Amino acid sequence: MKCGNCGGTLRYDIASYGLVCDTCGTVRRLHRPEEGTVIGEFDFATALRGSNTNWGIVKKLVTCKSCGAQLLNDSDQMSGMCPYCGSAVVLSAEDADCGVAPSGIIPFTLTKEQVAEKFYRWNKFAFWSPEKFRRGKVLSDLVPLYVPYWTFEADAVTTYTGKFGYTTGIGDNQTTKVYQKAGIAEAHISEFNVCASRKFFNDKMLNSVVSFKSRECLPYTPETLSGMAAEIYTIGIDEAWNYAKNAGLRNEIMESARKHENADSCSDLICSTEYYNVKFKYVLVPVYLAGCKYGGKIYNVVASGTNGRGKCTRPISIAKFITVPLLFIAYFIIGSILNLGFWYFQIGIMLPFLAIAIFVIAFIVAFRKQREDEAKEREEYYSEK
Repeated sequence: MKCGNCGGTLRYDIASYGLVCDTCGTVRRLHRPEEGTVIGEFDFATALRGSNTNWGIVKKLVTCKSCGAQLLNDSDQMSGMCPYCGSAVVLSAEDADCGVAPSGIIPFTLTKEQVAEKFYRWNKFAFWSPEKFRRGKVLSDLVPLYVPYWTFEADAVTTYTGKFGYTTGIGDNQTTKVYQKAGIAEAHISEFNVCASRKFFNDKMLNSVVSFKSRECLPYTPETLSGMAAEIYTIGIDEAWNYAKNAGLRNEIMESARKHENADSCSDLICSTEYYNVKFKYVLVPVYLAGCKYGGKIYNVVASGTNGRGKCTRPISIAKFITVPLLFIAYFIIGSILNLGFWYFQIGIMLPFLAIAIFVIAFIVAFRKQREDEAKEREEYYSEK
């Protein structure tokens, strides 16, 4: 890290918990671990005032009266369906104040048909779901939607104290020695993504599906958003950054301390962290939303618009949960009554393991085929480029 006074290199002085310049002697005090301080204030208000607010396309604000979702739709569209709850929505006649324009966008690279094909392929492996759901065409129309994300980059300096474990030996001779240590660690957070949608922030399904890197983003252009709905960010940048520095980056900070001590593990870590050179981007990420109607209920589906990942909730067949164990029990009862012998019972014990083996083999074959298809699609995509 450079000295703000003379441009020299700052080194860490553990004794004083400070940064000392080798050239001019400037000392910058750091907070001690026991203070539990997290500092990294950034004038986001000023930064946002200097950001571009021109989306380059006229959009209208839609507020769903059923679930409260706020979306941006094309200005010539007067009605539509809410991708969250499926309710019919009517657009207002007023143009929307879209706020800050995105700095990046990840375009859709998968079509509805491709996502639906993947869904039906993997739905066949949902053994404990009813057969009509497992093999039927239960997927409703997939709705494309851009979900907002804040992505942060920063330098972090952490003063810490805690227990660090060092493992030596192999097998029965393996031992771990734990030492109490304190120090100062530096880490560069290349990117940390925070969902800017309050509806999706704690959504485990979406968070398990969406995964992206900044290098996948293209500079935002209105053409990529034309004809698509986009949710307005409902988690502001200040709230997102507070979550990142106070909770979200905890694992990265602990890992930087562990690496600094060359330890195999760490625990009971107390630390204070200061963030510098904070940067942010506002990115739109593509997802597909849909619902599966079965038995009078709707089971949610969410899928990435780029990486092929998807998640869904499924109904459980009570009949299967009852029938399968009963058949297994009946098999042994019949064997006992007819006195069919040792090998009959051995085969009965092996049947569940055989069924699991067949299921796993079929799953691996299907997974390998999907990987081959995705590789072929990527080759075709880049060859067209």
